[in-house]
Amino acid sequence: MIHLSKLDDGDLKYVTQCLVGSEDFQNDGLKLMELDSSLLNELLKGKRYVIRGDKNDSAVLCTDTKTFEIKEAETSNSLLLLPDINFPEEIDNDDKTRIINVKEITDIFHSYFELRASRPNIRKLKTLLEENPYQGEEYEKDNVGRKYTFQDLLDVVQASQTELEKALYDIQAYLINGYWRLLDFDYMTRIFTFILNLVDSNSWPINEIPEMKLLDTLEDLEPREIVKQSLYWFADLTEKVDDDGDKFFKLNERKVCRFYAEILLRPAGKFNLEEFLECWEKCVPEGMVTSLSQLDGLALTDYTSKPNVIYFYPVSDLPDSVNERFYQLFKTQSKWTYDNIYPYIKDLTTSNQDVNVLLTKYTRASTEKGVKYYSSKQSSI
Repeated sequence: MIHLSKLDDGDLKYVTQCLVGSEDFQNDGLKLMELDSSLLNELLKGKRYVIRGDKNDSAVLCTDTKTFEIKEAETSNSLLLLPDINFPEEIDNDDKTRIINVKEITDIFHSYFELRASRPNIRKLKTLLEENPYQGEEYEKDNVGRKYTFQDLLDVVQASQTELEKALYDIQAYLINGYWRLLDFDYMTRIFTFILNLVDSNSWPINEIPEMKLLDTLEDLEPREIVKQSLYWFADLTEKVDDDGDKFFKLNERKVCRFYAEILLRPAGKFNLEEFLECWEKCVPEGMVTSLSQLDGLALTDYTSKPNVIYFYPVSDLPDSVNERFYQLFKTQSKWTYDNIYPYIKDLTTSNQDVNVLLTKYTRASTEKGVKYYSSKQSSI
């Protein structure tokens, strides 16, 4: 065969491996998955990957920090599985005697799984936690609703541990008695009001709120752990500490103003913009400045109506599917500027698909009076 192939015998290793098929393949349950170099190196170093998904979900692979969609890919080449094949650097035959080794093919593949960077399924997380919101200690005695620990959520939500931790923070979930819960909005408003009233009654500056004094005062009204988590959400820790070791917090202007706006907009439907701005400015603590930029992803303004109006339009209520998200956005407004649409699609991005890629793929750009607008590629919307 060497001479028929017109090869130089001296250029070849002196071990020839002859591949033969098995009469009965024994690896029917084996699947191939393609990994990039970084994932492979982590796996070889002992990292643990988890495949997650319920029966009705498309499977995903999760590392400690990222989520990947698993897709089956076909190949025109046959992939042969040979458990004991030797590579050139592994062959040692110093006596230069030609040897023929028979190697058995134990399986043949015509497809494999490939991984694509994917977004974690945060919508499912929010849906699960919304089934049993926390309304206050007085409602817990008769509460038979499902509650979830962090591990429970890891088992059912398609997300890595790091992504799940971030998602719980982003949706403002609270850890209560070992379970992750969402606060009922009216109950959250009550806690928030207690904090602000206490700050006001003690004449504490909004950038110097003593943590322990606040918690000690309010723990007779509401569970201490909930008040503390609310303080850490609506305020930022400063570097100041008093002689007793009490830490000081500063109210986060954006979060506080945004929450007051939500209180006003949730029940209002369409709100006269001028009246809203006036009312909103009067609600927030003295020293804070309101701005419509604080409401990105929470509310929309309509400058085409007379008078101009604003209304509650949270991104959390929109579909998680990219196609359905754009359909809903263009059903609400036929044209969007970049700044207006950005907060409503930024959560759809992945490492391979940023906002500009999404806009190029799903929208049509046009310019009117020097302003760039994005509209639907589907004329029927």
